[in-house]
Amino acid sequence: MPAPFLHALVRAEHSILVVDDNESTRYATSRSLRAAGFNTLEAAAGAEALELVDYVSAVVLDVHLPDLLGFEVCRLLRRRAGTASLPVVYVSAMYVTQEDQVHGMETGADAYMVAPVDPEALLATLDQLILDRGALKH
Repeated sequence: MPAPFLHALVRAEHSILVVDDNESTRYATSRSLRAAGFNTLEAAAGAEALELVDYVSAVVLDVHLPDLLGFEVCRLLRRRAGTASLPVVYVSAMYVTQEDQVHGMETGADAYMVAPVDPEALLATLDQLILDRGALKH
C-alpha cells in the first residue's frame, strides 16, 4: 500500500522554512513548495533561520550558509525543546559526499538530499515527515 501524502488543502495548513544563501535556489525551492500548496518562509543565513523556526512545520536546510553551517543550525534546533522534533531536510550542492551525508544525519536531520533535488521527491519527503511527526505548527 502506498504511503499517505498530504493533500494540497492539508499542505496549506503547514509552513516550510527554506534556508539557503543562494537567492535563486531559495526562490525556486520556495516557489515549488508554494505551488504544491505549502506556505513558505525564507532565510538566507543560519541565525535568521533560528529566529523564524518557531513558526514552521519543517525546514529545508542548505548546509553551506554564510554564518553557520547547516549542520550547526540543525544541532541547535535539536537542543531546543520547541524544535527538537521538527523535521529537517538538508539539501546541498556543495556537501555531497557520503561522509557529508552521514555527518548530516548524525547532526539530527531526517533526510539528506543532494542538489539538484527533484521537487516531487522533496514534496514526498516533507509530506511523510510532517505526517510522521504530526507537526501541528503552521
